Amino acid sequence: MGRSSGSLGVAMTTLVASVLILQLLHAPTPVSSSPAVLVPLLRTAVIRASPLLRNLVKAFLQEQAKQGVMQLIWKAAGHLKNQLLGGVGANAAGLVVFDVSVGTSPAQAISGVMDITSQLVWAQCAPCDSCRTTAFRPAESASFSKIPCGSPTCPGVLGDRTACVGDGDCAYNATYYGAGNQSNAYTDGSFATETFTFGAASVPGIVFGCVASSTVELSGGASALFGFGRGNISLVSQLGLSRFSYTLASDDADGSESVIRLGDAAVPQTQRSRSTPLLRSVMQPDLYYVGLSSIQVDGHDLDGIPAGTFDLQADGSGGVFLSSTWPATYLEETAYSALRRALVSSIGSQGVTPVDADDLRQLCYRRWSFSGVTVPALTLVFDGVNATMEVKPENYFFKDGLKVCLTVLPSKGGSVLGSLLQTGTNMIFDIGGGLLTFETPMP
Repeated sequence: MGRSSGSLGVAMTTLVASVLILQLLHAPTPVSSSPAVLVPLLRTAVIRASPLLRNLVKAFLQEQAKQGVMQLIWKAAGHLKNQLLGGVGANAAGLVVFDVSVGTSPAQAISGVMDITSQLVWAQCAPCDSCRTTAFRPAESASFSKIPCGSPTCPGVLGDRTACVGDGDCAYNATYYGAGNQSNAYTDGSFATETFTFGAASVPGIVFGCVASSTVELSGGASALFGFGRGNISLVSQLGLSRFSYTLASDDADGSESVIRLGDAAVPQTQRSRSTPLLRSVMQPDLYYVGLSSIQVDGHDLDGIPAGTFDLQADGSGGVFLSSTWPATYLEETAYSALRRALVSSIGSQGVTPVDADDLRQLCYRRWSFSGVTVPALTLVFDGVNATMEVKPENYFFKDGLKVCLTVLPSKGGSVLGSLLQTGTNMIFDIGGGLLTFETPMP
């Protein structure tokens, strides 16, 4: 996909998220800064966040309805290509943003987006094109160091690619595709190392992309991105975290807050947790895939979904992965159609019909007629023993002005479980153990 500065207004315009306060519970043990070695630099932390902003979900869904079926067909394997960040038009109300101090003498505060679909850590570095006033200023830091092409770290972070020209800096470029691959945005710059401070604990030698040019526009004051994917240069990997978790909350409840737990703090909070294996795609190895066995409506498996619809294929295509940056959930067209038929039938039996029964791209009802409806129960059945996730109606139907719309949309080439579907569920990623554990806290 070619670069396009116009994608600022198309793909990345309303990336607003919850601002987090990071509270360290224990100081880390200073160890080697090598990004390939998983050593616990940060043992445990709890991050408290403001809830998801539902007005941004509304904008996201409105834009997605115009795009049609989302294409999830990867063009090539690789760590630094085909990165996913939000969607077309109105991005990722489900994003979380937290503050980190970067550099020394003195440290500078920057705000960054947490993205579980990316392995990159990057920050705007002033002076740069279209920088925010909050961009990191490397010239003012005593600990900033660019990674040269001759360093062993350069091929280490780039894998089998090289972005070196002669004896210059270890350069990189990352392209981010919006939903439907209808547009893209990019960041480029050079890799460097720097000290990142979480609360009172400083971690030296974090490898990050020092952005010189970008069409990725982050709102909410963010000028950085913190990848929580499974790649060797994600923040999770560099901090040596074997586990992390999050429980996202919505802003439609007073006093609600989202919580992210890192390291030893990322454990079940109830006795009702259930687990399913985390799978890995050879084509997109940084993403967190799960095995989705079936979907149930009112306790019955949906008819009309061919066997293998949700399977992760041997070549790495297909499958079901999780996202913290897309509010909507995307299901393969056949599965989406089966779910839509079941919902229309059940709700129709109560005398309520869709706003536009012929619009197969989305499912919306008039809000006044939907108010008395008994919404069909939705359950996701994952691989594993009793690995069922009961989803609340507010997680898959969204109030949009005078309408109520389904937040599940059709896709081709794969499926995505978005942040709205996960809201209210404690999602625990045990990277070392290869398990996703999930639980719904008591009301």
